[in-house]
Amino acid sequence: MKLKCPGCSKLLQVPDTAAGKTVKCPCGKQLRVPAPKGATPVAAATRTAPASARPAAPARRPQPVASPLGADAGLFDELTETDLAPVAVAPKPGMMPAAATGGHNPYASSLNDAADSSELATGAFASQNKRLANYLLDWVFVQVFSFGIGIVVGIVFVVMHGVDMTPEQEATMSLVSTFMGLGFFALYYILMEAVFGATLAKFITKTRVRSADGGKAGFGKILGRSLARLIPFDPLSYLFGDKRVGWHDSLSGTRVIDISKS
Repeated sequence: MKLKCPGCSKLLQVPDTAAGKTVKCPCGKQLRVPAPKGATPVAAATRTAPASARPAAPARRPQPVASPLGADAGLFDELTETDLAPVAVAPKPGMMPAAATGGHNPYASSLNDAADSSELATGAFASQNKRLANYLLDWVFVQVFSFGIGIVVGIVFVVMHGVDMTPEQEATMSLVSTFMGLGFFALYYILMEAVFGATLAKFITKTRVRSADGGKAGFGKILGRSLARLIPFDPLSYLFGDKRVGWHDSLSGTRVIDISKS
């Protein structure tokens, strides 16, 4: 195909494949190559493509029917008595159904079992008066034994250093007596309650230490119970809240029960 440049009047030889495209003359002029006569441009052919060749439009999804409430009725539907009926839960393998166990829920927390335990029933807790008696009697026992330990330590130091001890030796004797007294205080509660579940005072008042779930209190709970006694004003904790449970009881997960009531 021959094409004349309007800028430089030069006759250009253009291939037929350039029909409908823009070409550039050596002089810099850009000109559009006309399409051959009788030919349909590609763009025009695309625009006039038969309807059968066009891709089908995606089908529109059916819109949900609007609720008269103005929202999805399934979210705000009123509850009926059937919806509020209790749901039967299948028991775990090896467990008796609730009906066969007298209504006992096998999935209930152990704290509920503790509340239902015969030993930890309301009447089985040691009274405030017995807790006060335990505190005073144990305090007397600890003071007596600590005084005895102090005498033994003093005798040992007199035998080792004589009656005329230096101030340093007297200070060492006092320090040793203090540490041995504190050690006896801790061992008195820890060993007695861990082994027997009671101190000397609790044997007298017929009270025992139990775990909060009604079982025997383990060594860890007894240790925590004894350390909690060192909290300042722990004896005054019986004046607040549940007067039968002190701080060293609640913090360690233990309780003191009256075995004369069980």
